[in-house]
Amino acid sequence: MHITDDYSNKAVNSGDCSFHESEIWYLVGTADSFKMYNHTAGMSLALTLANDGPNAAAILTSEGTDLCLTRQSDDSYAISPTSNTTQSFNMHGGNGRDIKLYNTTDKGSTWHFRRIDMSRALTLNYKIQPTGGYKQNYKIGQLTFTIAGVTNATMLEKNSLPTSSTCYLPEGAVFSIGKGLICHGWTMTFNGNESLPAQVLPATGLTVDVNIAVAPDNKFQYLYYSPGPDGHPYRIPAITTTANGYVFAINDYRPCGNDIGFGEVDLVMRHSIAPGKRWDGHTWTAPITIADGEGSSAHTRGETWKVGFGDPAIVADRENNEILVMSVCGNRLCWHGNYGAGTIDNPENPNRISRIRIKYNKRTKQWVAGQPEEVTYDIYPLFKDSKGHAHVGSLFIGAGRIAQSSKIKVGSHHRIYCAVWAVATGSGRHHNYAIYSDDFGETWHLLGELGNDFNDSPAPYGNEPKCEELPDGSVLLSSRKGYGRYFNVFRYTDIKSGKGAWDGVVSTDQVGDLKWGSNDTNGEPLRIGNVLFQSAPTGNGRSHVSVFYKVLSDNPADYTPTKLSNGWTRIAVSDRESAYSSMTLLPDGNIGLYYEEAPDGYSMVYVPLDLKKILPADVYKKL
Repeated sequence: MHITDDYSNKAVNSGDCSFHESEIWYLVGTADSFKMYNHTAGMSLALTLANDGPNAAAILTSEGTDLCLTRQSDDSYAISPTSNTTQSFNMHGGNGRDIKLYNTTDKGSTWHFRRIDMSRALTLNYKIQPTGGYKQNYKIGQLTFTIAGVTNATMLEKNSLPTSSTCYLPEGAVFSIGKGLICHGWTMTFNGNESLPAQVLPATGLTVDVNIAVAPDNKFQYLYYSPGPDGHPYRIPAITTTANGYVFAINDYRPCGNDIGFGEVDLVMRHSIAPGKRWDGHTWTAPITIADGEGSSAHTRGETWKVGFGDPAIVADRENNEILVMSVCGNRLCWHGNYGAGTIDNPENPNRISRIRIKYNKRTKQWVAGQPEEVTYDIYPLFKDSKGHAHVGSLFIGAGRIAQSSKIKVGSHHRIYCAVWAVATGSGRHHNYAIYSDDFGETWHLLGELGNDFNDSPAPYGNEPKCEELPDGSVLLSSRKGYGRYFNVFRYTDIKSGKGAWDGVVSTDQVGDLKWGSNDTNGEPLRIGNVLFQSAPTGNGRSHVSVFYKVLSDNPADYTPTKLSNGWTRIAVSDRESAYSSMTLLPDGNIGLYYEEAPDGYSMVYVPLDLKKILPADVYKKL
């Protein structure tokens, strides 16, 4: 159990078994009736209950509560108030969570006691390089203790790093100190070594200098740590570069803790403070909310689409200083939408769709985001056949970068493409389509024919998809699947009307060498010149986000799904747990990668990839 510096009448938390002074307790009395005092708080405050309820929190007060011990079957103990031995102090969810009273039969209600040797101390002196590095990279990394066979990790933060800390260990305990996950931008050593080997604390105690320094040449930046200050996670990255050279990063912020359908989800945005090459590559505006989910209150008043906004898909127009953001919204889980099949008992409520426009004000030199608009019924009717039958019950646009053509302009703007995840009406199977717009998202059209059923879609069983234009103007569909990607290519027979046909879907891991571990995770294609890139995690789980590349032929006949599945080379980016990713062409000609990565679930990480250093010279010339 652990207390903080401000401990009187505050909740007591579960600790991390690092044996700091704030985790050491004295039991004064007998096993049948005693009080507990904390070493740091002193003998004037004792452990007590905040109230008489079964989930009462443990706090420290001057009165204290009379406690007793009950031996459990595994030789652990329950710590109970003498007035109610069916309840025990409980760890209530793990390290750092409140200690609360709960049933003694619960696993979290069991406690083990170790006698602590207070005659010798293990002192850690934290010495940090005071300058350098990115301001937002304030999390340093995990310091790991293994004490008496139990390993726990503590995340060190630059903004709250103590000068020193003192531990008192169990009598005769073997301990070691090392590193867990070290955040990008930092190094950590112990008395000049990478770790402190297993040993028994010397009779005179031991002092360890924990030396922390900024890692040289680090380019990784944490735009958001997850969870945020309010305890809510960030997810789902999308990044783009505007015509005048600003870089925008947008993603979910999830007060409900989960996807659309579970409650409030917001969209938050940061962008470079200056355009083009004047941007220093690491200075971003403060986050702002561009779509503020209102939670259940919106549904109650009949504005269901405002419950939450998530999974942003983004494009910056190549000629005008304006941005389009499309997102899923509402309160429906993606699997449970019922477009075209509503009843009195189960009214129609598909995954809803919103549109946000962000424009540059030349006078103020500021970017201004408009209010979200619901456009659900601008898009769903595209998936009804001539008899009025809806082929999809629910859909959303694949999050990340919306592709914009460099060749096709038959309306007010160059044509843009969105790939769609959809659930087939009746079967509930997921599959993909693609849609396009010639007026920057004002109106939409289906790319290709609807077909007769699920199997006629461009990617039956395809998960979250993205589009990219190939050099001849045809369109690549790249869809999420385990071990690789589904690829399909749409070829125009008439560009103005949008008529054409899909080649036929393939699995890149089965017909080519774009393959990796079993993870099934969102990634993204990006073409620069005649080089095609694809981002994705490469571990069996969600880890090791990488960027693959291949040189495209000058012959459009080679742009078949099978040939596009071959000839890939991997660029390793992440060396740890990592997931969704999005890419943009930066003003300097490099790639800006925005992706999800540890620590603490998925933090939002930006890193520029220097293509001249990464790519072979002959490949770089193809950009």
